[in-house]
Amino acid sequence: MNGVAWMMLVLAAVASAFVFAAAGTLVLLLLFAYVAEKLTRDDDNRGDY
Repeated sequence: MNGVAWMMLVLAAVASAFVFAAAGTLVLLLLFAYVAEKLTRDDDNRGDY
């Protein structure tokens, strides 16, 4: 492979790693938001806890 092909391969790997990291961050933020919403004590179901 020549230098351009190697550079494109490395850039593709970095871009895919960034996409996976962004997707994982989004999933974690959604999970934290879901858990935080479940842990709020200002809802109407006071008998649950």
